[in-house]
Amino acid sequence: MFDKNDLGRRMKRIRESRHLTLKKIEAKAGISATHISEIERGKTSPTLGVLMRIAEALGKDPAYFVEADDLGDWSFVTAEERRTESPGNVGRIEHLTTSIPGGRLQGCRIRLEPGCGRHEKAHSHHGSEGVLVLSGSVTFVVRGERYDLAEGDSITYGAWEPHTFENASTTEPVELAWVCTERGVT
Repeated sequence: MFDKNDLGRRMKRIRESRHLTLKKIEAKAGISATHISEIERGKTSPTLGVLMRIAEALGKDPAYFVEADDLGDWSFVTAEERRTESPGNVGRIEHLTTSIPGGRLQGCRIRLEPGCGRHEKAHSHHGSEGVLVLSGSVTFVVRGERYDLAEGDSITYGAWEPHTFENASTTEPVELAWVCTERGVT
């Protein structure tokens, strides 16, 4: 659930940072300046259609205005700032990016321990994924088709296709560079 005051503050901040008047947004979006002002002051919430038109006039994705956190349009993460996690049957995930509105792009470095796989059965979600094997070898199954990748190999696929992967080695870990777009389980 989004906060209409926060939505309005974000909208006004973007409008002012781009040196746009309420009248200019009115002309671009076809929404009255009075109504835009009410939204910016948190007096009213926009309908989805109004939000989409104002977001387009401001050159932003509508998700930017309703994300729980005020996310930036770009990501800069130093080596010291990288967030690392060790979920379930995966060795380690090191996040190379922070979140961008709508989860549009995420990058991480994954270390799969011997015999580890992210999912026992195939899964799917929105977006696309691209993987580069930095070291070791890994097996991907995408849409029932098996791909054995070694160091330097890469694979890209629509994540809506059922897929899974595993480190088939019983002795060596695998290091992967992983980029995904628009995450969300389907």
